[in-house]
Amino acid sequence: MELTPDKIYEEYKKNNIDKVSASELLFSLIDNSDKDTIRVESIKELANIRATDNKTFKQLEHLLISDLSETVRSTAAIILKNLFLEKSLEPMKWALKHEISPSCLKIIYATLCQIIENITKKEGSLSKIILLTEVKKIENKEFKIGFEIESEKRGVENITLHELAEILINYFTLLFLEKTYWRIKVKIEHCKIIELDFIFKGLTKLPDALENLTHLKKIVFRYNQLFNLPDWIGSLIFLEELNLNVNNLKKLPNTIGSLSSLKNLSLWKNEIDFIPDSIGSLKCLEYLNLRINDLKELPDTIGNLSQLKELNLHDNKLEKLPITIGHLSSLEKLNLSWNSLENIPESIGSLRLLQILDLERNELKSIPPSIGFLNSLEILNISDNKLENLPDTLGSLASLQILNISRNHIKNLPKSLINLSNLKEIYVGDNKLINSSNLIEKLEHNGVQIYD
Repeated sequence: MELTPDKIYEEYKKNNIDKVSASELLFSLIDNSDKDTIRVESIKELANIRATDNKTFKQLEHLLISDLSETVRSTAAIILKNLFLEKSLEPMKWALKHEISPSCLKIIYATLCQIIENITKKEGSLSKIILLTEVKKIENKEFKIGFEIESEKRGVENITLHELAEILINYFTLLFLEKTYWRIKVKIEHCKIIELDFIFKGLTKLPDALENLTHLKKIVFRYNQLFNLPDWIGSLIFLEELNLNVNNLKKLPNTIGSLSSLKNLSLWKNEIDFIPDSIGSLKCLEYLNLRINDLKELPDTIGNLSQLKELNLHDNKLEKLPITIGHLSSLEKLNLSWNSLENIPESIGSLRLLQILDLERNELKSIPPSIGFLNSLEILNISDNKLENLPDTLGSLASLQILNISRNHIKNLPKSLINLSNLKEIYVGDNKLINSSNLIEKLEHNGVQIYD
């Protein structure tokens, strides 16, 4: 009768053979079979019979670090994790440095993280000694120097168990990412990874390993193929900059609002058609770039972004703006060009720090008189709309330097424009101007460049 892994296990369950004999038979199949399926099943049966002796550990370790079959190495890593978790620290560390298979590396990395987590949970002086010993073995120059500086500054005895664990997790994550993704850019500070750049990697999802990098301040994921963001993105509470330009994102998770330190969120050229209400919780956000997406509306909570300085919504499908847009008290630049807006809320006049307002190529038929309250406005572009008249309040824009009203249906310019003492350029081409030549001459006399 041909011996197979499942038959050996059945004989063991029936007490026809003991654990030692079953292990030897299984390893005989692993060593001698030319079929990976049989070898893999044999390794799995070792877990089923709970073969936890040192000989089994050594043989699994040997398979992990030297077997030619990727599937066998992966399976050996899984069984080592299940049967010999903490004992596997050394072989897993070796494998993380030398393994080339992404699937194997993923298992090895996860095992190392779990080992460190388990040691940390035990607390006590022995756990600290173990982790401190491992940290001192780190060969990476930035980690090594960083730890030496930290030890001299604080005293090694004052570095906590949790901090040692974080250093090791960051180090193992660095090794894993560098082995798995070609030429990523990394910045390390105080033995923590704080910046990562994955530009042009063709990735469809964020690597799960990033969830372990709780001190990340900057992630750049430009020019990839992301379809969604994981919910755990919200756990990166120290993140200040998130660049996801040129991907395939359609939505943002609600947890995006948990990024309490975020200052710069760039989502240029995606397929986003929905922004969650939680966006309003980003109290530190200063720059929000959503240009070239599929948004038809914005949540009312957008008005809660009291620190926002720049909002770019160029080339979306916006049909209306929430009244709360006027609550963006720190806003300096607002780009709403290439949308489908038919009107602008009166609340726009509350943006007293606004310097640039771009409304080019919309469906606007009127501009609210409240625009005259924009005392800081330097550039106003309302070209390529359906405007027939302009409010007299434009003459109150004391800081205005450039005014573009070209490609509309305007017949008369408001006489109040003569009051714009800082105006340098005005674009009036492709309108239906009548009886405005006298005003234009006066503007030219005042040094304003007229572009027809």
